[in-house]
Amino acid sequence: MTPRSVQGRAGQAWTIAKIELRRVFFARRSFWVYGLALLPSVIFLGHGIDAKTDIERLGRRGLTAPALMDSIREGESLDDVKKRVGQPAAERWSVRSRRVRQRTGNAGTTTHPIEPPVGARFVRLNITRPSFNGEPVARIYEFEVYGPDGRANLALHRPATGSIPCGQDQGPEKAVNGSVTGGQADRWCAADWPLFLQVDLGAVRPVQRFVVKHASAGGENEDSDTREFNIQVSENGKTFTTVGSSTGGGYVDERTEVRQIAYFDGRRRADLVFIDGRVQHRNVRRLLDFEEDRAIFAGIFQYFYLRLAIFFGCLGIFMYLFRGEMSNRTLHFWFLAPARRDVLLAGKYAAGLIASAVIFGGGALLTFAAMIWPHDAVEVQAYWNAGGMGHAFWYAAAAALGCVGYGSVFLAIGLYLRNPIIPAAVLLTWESVNGIFPHVLQKMSILYYLQSLCPVPAPMDSDTPTLIRLLAAPAAPASRPGAMLGLLLLTAFVLWVAGLAVRRMQISYGAET
Repeated sequence: MTPRSVQGRAGQAWTIAKIELRRVFFARRSFWVYGLALLPSVIFLGHGIDAKTDIERLGRRGLTAPALMDSIREGESLDDVKKRVGQPAAERWSVRSRRVRQRTGNAGTTTHPIEPPVGARFVRLNITRPSFNGEPVARIYEFEVYGPDGRANLALHRPATGSIPCGQDQGPEKAVNGSVTGGQADRWCAADWPLFLQVDLGAVRPVQRFVVKHASAGGENEDSDTREFNIQVSENGKTFTTVGSSTGGGYVDERTEVRQIAYFDGRRRADLVFIDGRVQHRNVRRLLDFEEDRAIFAGIFQYFYLRLAIFFGCLGIFMYLFRGEMSNRTLHFWFLAPARRDVLLAGKYAAGLIASAVIFGGGALLTFAAMIWPHDAVEVQAYWNAGGMGHAFWYAAAAALGCVGYGSVFLAIGLYLRNPIIPAAVLLTWESVNGIFPHVLQKMSILYYLQSLCPVPAPMDSDTPTLIRLLAAPAAPASRPGAMLGLLLLTAFVLWVAGLAVRRMQISYGAET
């Protein structure tokens, strides 16, 4: 092959690439790729704006000396902290309330006064929720009724009726016998609905207070105490009026005062949580931590950008180069053009590579810029002097080379297979678990070479399981020259396989519909 023929084919490939570029950049199917590429930059930009806003807002309310802020300890009272440290830059106050079981040693006895006293001959206890543990069984050891003088139990030994009892020795008369010490035979027990206990006082009398002794008053588990009930009175035994109720009987409202205050020293924010006036939790952190943001960027780049964004972005771009032409029934126009098919392959690949490299390489640089934007100029300058420019270059290079590798693979898959879902899933699985394989097999993974190019390893907690460590990072990273050479050789092999496919390719639009 003469240099002139090589130059001519290169010119043809470039012409094809320029024609394809417009379609790749502006195709509807490519728009979601821009979202993948720009998402990390939006996240970092939002983080920077939020941090800048907090710094400005907290700074307007006064700064606290760092030493005073660090002196706050858990257990200190709110008054002591404010007196020593000063007024906080931010403060919020709230009260949390929840209903809890009353555990004050009342032995399952509840008292229900009414004002003013009412006249009644019949007193009725209606039970709607018989227990705290969900059992449908009511257990009442004593039901007492008192008048305004509060001395005599008007229900004592009076005739009592109620729901069908659990047994003959646990009838309603046991709830008015004045005793709770006789065990389960000294109670009224019923499970037949409706659950009620009624006492006839013999004549209309003024009543003002009721006392109910539940299961735990007789020695049973407190979860068997009556949970919800009401008390009704009647003069004739036909029309009853509700004079008292217990919704969630045995419950009390537990109130907890919560105060959240923040101090700011110009760089760090101390968030303090006070529970009932005492420091329960303290968290001191920098609103903008350059080292932390760099580590987060490294993690996002390796776990999201390389493994997902570029992978699926190249799937969407390169699979469509030939397969899309088949769907649109336009591929035959290219095959009728006076150009070799391998030149057509090179032109389409170049178009997809330029588009994807610009999108993802530019996205990586934009995210990098959004990451460093809000930080102090002195820190950023020190970072540039310590090799920050090189970091930016290698991140962009890794993104572009990811497009080189994954683009060739998905271009070849598009020539051999119509449905990309299964091969894409297999390739994604291979790329994900490749780190646990021997070093020779790792070299057959595009991700292995891309990770070797990254300037900063992805952050990982010290307690991360070994298997996850192997899956997340290559066991023995290659050198950068070796990584670039290995990736290019792997790409060349895949493109050679794709060239074989495109030369043998026969157009059959009917199979694509």
